[in-house]
Amino acid sequence: MAGAVPAEAMTSAGQFSHPLVLRAKLEIAAACHAHGKVPAHCVVTEFSDMAAMKAAATRAAHELGYTRMWSIHPAQIRPILEAFAPTQDDVEHAAKIIAAAAGAEWAPINMDGVLHDRASYRYYWQVLERAHRTGLFLPEAVRAWFTLAASADAP
Repeated sequence: MAGAVPAEAMTSAGQFSHPLVLRAKLEIAAACHAHGKVPAHCVVTEFSDMAAMKAAATRAAHELGYTRMWSIHPAQIRPILEAFAPTQDDVEHAAKIIAAAAGAEWAPINMDGVLHDRASYRYYWQVLERAHRTGLFLPEAVRAWFTLAASADAP
């Protein structure tokens, strides 16, 4: 940006407050999703500050739509995975919906007064995929699908 962005906008916290940087990050994530690509958030150069790194990862995942993040030090990997993982409550809820949907042969279902159909099934399946990718425990009701998928990928 030819010097238009101050140095503090390139810090782990500043990148989420400067309007030009934030706009660029949003446009990158949106373009990736629009074209079926994985938006990967940048590294945090303050690699010894785990709180700053985890805060940046959490904001990138929860506010900007990033689904991956680069690391520059092995100590950053676990906090990044934790920040990008769904909560265990979200995983349990997703598993309950997907199991009920499968039992209804993917027809629309009423779960606790909320209608779920194929659009919401895709969302909840993606929650389960994120849980699996980040190493979270999957409920028994859906675990077999991920075990079968893993064994299908084996040579």
